Amino acid sequence: MDIVIRYIFKHRATGNIEIKIYSISQLEERPAQKLSPCFNETDYELIARNLCFDEEKGVFVGDVINVTTWFGNYIASVKLGEYEQDGSGDEYEPSKCFGFYAEALNKKITDEDGFEVVPEYLVQNSMLELESYKRIGNIYQNPHLLKEEAR
Repeated sequence: MDIVIRYIFKHRATGNIEIKIYSISQLEERPAQKLSPCFNETDYELIARNLCFDEEKGVFVGDVINVTTWFGNYIASVKLGEYEQDGSGDEYEPSKCFGFYAEALNKKITDEDGFEVVPEYLVQNSMLELESYKRIGNIYQNPHLLKEEAR
C-alpha cells in the first residue's frame, strides 16, 4: 500500500488552482521540482497538502461528500484528526478517536417528517463507519460548497 498525497497549488500570477496527486514512492524516486513545475515556489504557492482516504473514489481530506444513511442524506467534509465517535445512539459516552472522519456541515437538517437526518452522535463519524458516500468536490476549487451546505 502506497500513501497518496494531493497537493493544491495557486498560481501566483493568475490565481488559478492546480492539483497534483503523487504517491510517496513517486516522491521518493525524484525531486519534487522535477515532477511538476508547480513545485517552483516563485510561480506557485502551496496552499494545501492532503492525505487520501479512498483512492478508488478519489476522496481526500478537504473534500466535501454526500453521505447516505438510513436516516437520510447529508453533506459532510472529510477531515483527519481527533474526533469523538459514538455509535451507540447516546447510550454510552463517546470515545476519543484519531483518523479520517466526516463532519456534517448542516447539523440541523431534517427529513420530510421533521426527524433529524444527522443525530448529534453522528455529527462526527469515522469514514470507515459510513454506509455510503460520494465525493462532491473539494473546498479549494469549490469554496462555495462549504457556504451553501452549511445553511
